[in-house]
Amino acid sequence: MRILVTSSCNYNCIFCHREGIFWNTRDVFSADDYGFIADVASKLGVKYYKLTGGEPLVRRDIHEIVASIKPYSSEVSLVTNGSLLSLKAGVLAEAGLDRVNVSLHSLNPEVYRYITGGSILLKRVLEGIDRALDYGIKVKLNYLVMKSNIGEFTKIISYAESRGLSINVIELIPLGVPPGVYEKEHVGVGEIIKYLEEKAVKKYFRELHNRPVYILDSGVKVEVVVGYGNYLFCSKCSRIRLTPDGYLKPCLYVEQPRISIVEQVKTRNREELIKAFREIVLLRKPFFKPPG
Repeated sequence: MRILVTSSCNYNCIFCHREGIFWNTRDVFSADDYGFIADVASKLGVKYYKLTGGEPLVRRDIHEIVASIKPYSSEVSLVTNGSLLSLKAGVLAEAGLDRVNVSLHSLNPEVYRYITGGSILLKRVLEGIDRALDYGIKVKLNYLVMKSNIGEFTKIISYAESRGLSINVIELIPLGVPPGVYEKEHVGVGEIIKYLEEKAVKKYFRELHNRPVYILDSGVKVEVVVGYGNYLFCSKCSRIRLTPDGYLKPCLYVEQPRISIVEQVKTRNREELIKAFREIVLLRKPFFKPPG
């Protein structure tokens, strides 16, 4: 379950798809609410929870949210831009956070500032990564490939190797991207895949999304995420999504169908919440389909 705990963010990244949320939202659930949701979802087989946004660390109770979900999970992870990670790594570790995915799209301060819409917090992000590692939280890098940063791929790899980090290499998608940005910045990941095919000592495919994973001789894992137009990716998607304003949603690319679970959660109505989960699962279908 991918849980969007807030739509608020302290960045203004040029590529942001807002997790497919293009309507006005407000944050309706408390930490205790998320614990109840996870309790019910776990009975239906949900094991993994990823907290995202917006920027989830702008929520003052984010560590409480983690702690409330943790007892019902095999793993609680979190996606962050990393700007607040150095401040919150300690309480997140204490709450039981297993892993963070930190967006690191450039190691060049000027390129980083351009990609993140004016943010100048690269140094703080790197400090946050080290702080998380100090507290025993696993760290995975999210590196979104664009024309402006594709030349840094080997630098990102070297940085990951210096700290023993895994990497998601992600192709830019057009969803939510401002007019002109996709045309200006999109670049295929074929060049990177060619490099990985030559350098990797092992390759396998993850069950989730059929994602190829390359293991380099340093032990670093590089996972390639090509989602847009990829029916193989869709065919192995097992996610459901929960929006900040309390809707279950089956897919990043669609606004409908969605089902509100606010009343069921606030009244602690387990039976009705189970019905909502089952209904949204029945409404799932691949967004991209094989030709013909």
